[in-house]
Amino acid sequence: MSLRLGSSTGSLAKSAFALAARSSRIQVRGFQASRLAAGRYTDLIAALKSSVSETKPADLWERLTADPLHGPPAGLHVIDVRETYEWNEEFIPYAKYISKGTLERDIENLVSNPNDEIVVYCAGGARSIIAAESLQRMGYAKVTSLEGGIGGWKKAGLGTFVNTKPYSERLDHTDV
Repeated sequence: MSLRLGSSTGSLAKSAFALAARSSRIQVRGFQASRLAAGRYTDLIAALKSSVSETKPADLWERLTADPLHGPPAGLHVIDVRETYEWNEEFIPYAKYISKGTLERDIENLVSNPNDEIVVYCAGGARSIIAAESLQRMGYAKVTSLEGGIGGWKKAGLGTFVNTKPYSERLDHTDV
């Protein structure tokens, strides 16, 4: 695990953190999936890829920006299924947020027509494969996963929006 401290962080603070990280009383760990879990997860993604189409980032960008005056077509929905903290950092233009954990419950509030086009994305393209397959099982006919997720989007040189409002101010919580 590496730690990236800002340039304004003094060398004393960096040294203190390094010492604390080596201390037997403080343990700093990064997330690591077990080999068994990673293998099953990888197998699941590979199996689902045969039933889920992927959209290339450049192709989605063309669809989103084809009409600069009116925006994307009304029947095109871009859905971010990442975790809340990931959405809070940045998102693809015109995307709406529904976490993967609540996707099946909340999708009809956003996409009522099962024939509308839906492009789901996550960070790297794996979670969105699972999400797309689930939406297909729910009867949505035109669901794809963004190839490479938001990482592939950025790698293609396409821009993202950075959130300026807290999560609690972006969603309507009146039905809770």
